[in-house]
Amino acid sequence: MATFTISIPENLKKEIDEYPEINWAEYLKKRFEVRIKEFKKFEELKNSGKI
Repeated sequence: MATFTISIPENLKKEIDEYPEINWAEYLKKRFEVRIKEFKKFEELKNSGKI
């Protein structure tokens, strides 16, 4: 599996740290998957002339 590193502002990191029960890496993986599906659907609609 590949590694993906991001930088976030300190204030956001502090807020994230307030919720240690959330698996943020897993959450982000799922959000990336959803967003990619959205982009693919948009491209499909654009290419078909529906938008």
